[in-house]
Amino acid sequence: MHHPLEIGLLGPMRVLAQGQPVAVTAPRPQVILAALAIDVGQPVSSMALARYLWTDEPRGDTRRAVATVVTRLRQDLGTDVIRSTDGAYLLAIPAEAVDVHRFRSLSRAARSTDGPAELNLLDRALGCWRGEPLQNVSSDALVAEHAPTLGEEWYAATQRRVDLLLAAGRHADLVPHLRGLTVRQPLREWLWSRLIVALYRCGRQAEALQAYRDVRQLLADQLGIVPGPELTATHHAVLNHSFAVAAPAAVRRARPVTRQPRVRRLVRLRFRAELRPA
Repeated sequence: MHHPLEIGLLGPMRVLAQGQPVAVTAPRPQVILAALAIDVGQPVSSMALARYLWTDEPRGDTRRAVATVVTRLRQDLGTDVIRSTDGAYLLAIPAEAVDVHRFRSLSRAARSTDGPAELNLLDRALGCWRGEPLQNVSSDALVAEHAPTLGEEWYAATQRRVDLLLAAGRHADLVPHLRGLTVRQPLREWLWSRLIVALYRCGRQAEALQAYRDVRQLLADQLGIVPGPELTATHHAVLNHSFAVAAPAAVRRARPVTRQPRVRRLVRLRFRAELRPA
């Protein structure tokens, strides 16, 4: 279902009206729209918008300068979309019409469930992303304020999804994905830990051990530190063929079957023995 107006900030900025692209290409209107969309439904002061628009305060009346940019934006989107309220502006569209809020809503819903339902919600949440957040928004202040937090939220959702797929035995599917992520973020140890597990479960122990050597060298060269406890434990588990890193099916096959004692049969046999003539 399309909202009358949809705004995408998780990647290059995108604006859709009734599912059709709307060109908002001028840098300053883009900045205003991005700032209002991040706080959709909430008033954002003219002073805050000015801080996103200009490194230094504009000459003359700041509020009037912001109002000029807002007027231009209203010409692109319609006058009823952006409301004025006591020295501030408010984007009057549903939160779900902004991909940032849709992503966060789906991520919250995923945390309240588990299993296939959780994985489905995480897939939908991560599907909101098209690239780096606020990718072509020309405001260093706005990007610095919001992009790092959004990036960490993406990695948290991705880590949970990876763990669910590993638990489901889908390690082969994860290897190329995790390799790509370690290239993008080579100092995130949890990525390497999951890559090592996925490689090991695919029967590629030598590659798993080489991956550990690679990240150990990276950490030493760039940060001057050694791998943390989780990564070290994963390495030891792979070296020792531990069940801790075995594929779920292998663990189930190796688990001994616990037989319940046949108490009723023993009681019946004893009872019959007592009834037998001496």
